[in-house]
Amino acid sequence: MKRIKQTFNRLLAGVALLSLLVSDLSFTDAMLPGSAVSYAEEDYLAQMEQRKSLPIQSNEIANWPKGPAIGARSAILMEMNTHTILYAKNIHEKNYPASTTKILTCLLAMQNCTMDEIITFSHDSIYDVPADGSRLGGVDTGDTMQMEQALYCVLVQSANEVASAVGEHVAEKLGKEKSADAFAELMNEKVASLGGTDSHFTNCNGLFDENHYTSAYDLALIGCEFFNNDLLCKMSSTASYHFRLKPDDEDDVWIASKNQLFQGKPYEYQYLLGSKTGFVSQSRQTLVSAAEKNGMKLVCVVFMDETPYQFEDTVTLFQYGFENFQRVSIKEHETRYNIDAIDFFDTENDLFGDSTPLISIENDAYVILPNTADFSDTVSTLTYADQTRDTNVIASIDYTYSDVPVGGCDLVFYKSSVPAFHFSSNEPGYEILPDTPMEEAETAAGEMVTSSELSTEPPEEMKVIYIDVRKVIAGIIIIAAVVVLILFVISIIHNYSFSPRGQSSRRRRSRRREIRAARREARRRARWHQKGRH
Repeated sequence: MKRIKQTFNRLLAGVALLSLLVSDLSFTDAMLPGSAVSYAEEDYLAQMEQRKSLPIQSNEIANWPKGPAIGARSAILMEMNTHTILYAKNIHEKNYPASTTKILTCLLAMQNCTMDEIITFSHDSIYDVPADGSRLGGVDTGDTMQMEQALYCVLVQSANEVASAVGEHVAEKLGKEKSADAFAELMNEKVASLGGTDSHFTNCNGLFDENHYTSAYDLALIGCEFFNNDLLCKMSSTASYHFRLKPDDEDDVWIASKNQLFQGKPYEYQYLLGSKTGFVSQSRQTLVSAAEKNGMKLVCVVFMDETPYQFEDTVTLFQYGFENFQRVSIKEHETRYNIDAIDFFDTENDLFGDSTPLISIENDAYVILPNTADFSDTVSTLTYADQTRDTNVIASIDYTYSDVPVGGCDLVFYKSSVPAFHFSSNEPGYEILPDTPMEEAETAAGEMVTSSELSTEPPEEMKVIYIDVRKVIAGIIIIAAVVVLILFVISIIHNYSFSPRGQSSRRRRSRRREIRAARREARRRARWHQKGRH
């Protein structure tokens, strides 16, 4: 009996010990709340520190400013208009974009809808998003909202169900099924048209899906077009927003952003144009932002970072870009292709008062170069364009520096908006070319001819050249003066010679003149003596 009790006690002790071991984690969590989370955070921070040692591809470019080591796994800094890549770290690596997806959703809505359009919430848009995610709340199936308010909800609060409703509305308006899947097709078409190659979108809001991914490069391309829209910049830089959810509501709904780059926030950045945050556990923190300083606009994307370092890394990259790079005007520095100096046939003083050069480089074109580089260090490539009546582009020039594309421009042929006059011996008046914006023409007799009365037959293609009359006259005068000068020199040469033979001829001519003069004088005196005798 005693042995049985001992065996039983040992069994109980073993069960208790095993139970304690199994429940150790829960016990620890109960005793030390948040400790498991702390361990996880330390692990994520350690991973972030390791990511700082990952190679930065832009640092391998010859004569390129060295970029900072940051904790993001993937990052890019791109100039908005030329798409020059200033900083590159794993920019084509595929990542989950999370809520940064929403800038593409809002971009498509802005480009295809008016801000006063009304969207209607479907059952799927509301209930296909998790209840514990970022939501606006307070809406149900059949509720409506103005598009402008909806975009604020998406960009300020990152409301998932509103993003889905916006996407469904755009898809339906463009003739597709009112669904997130149909809108995803539009998203993929859009990013491909921008030059993206690393993306596949499956939803409107960025909720995790293994087939929903993009790259820092593709998201930067989307950001370049998104942040070029002033209203989208305003929405994506708004810290808080309030509106009336339903017309009969007494109180406004207030929403606020968690973005720390905004004014008054810990990482406030004074040159910020706009920004959108994103987070899913599979990709950690993501952030896409744009900033402008001294006329240079930059887009920054960081993927797989930790909070709040995604904001710190973004500011660091912006400072790197603005401090180490410059905009250089192509028109002011290009000497290989710029033909504005050859202005004999420009239109500054032509018959019709137009002052645009016939062929020129775009005035606002520029390249992005390191501060240590000169425009003469670039390598240019000229590509002739296909000539059609719909374009006045003659050729395009692309520039590289250390094999990095840094910008380009078009050579354009001026197409005048001034009507071309065709003088005819058969009938008075003039004909207006098809390119003229005038809808009515006045004949020499003062009658108005509407566009419907003009011939509908396709006119022969005509090339009109405007001649600078003043310069033509000046050229004629200069040529005449040169001819007169040449004739004068020839006359001098014929009449005067400095050779010995020429001098002898001159003496003979002089003696002959003296002899003729003496003979005339002798005859004069003889006549005088004869008169005296009489």
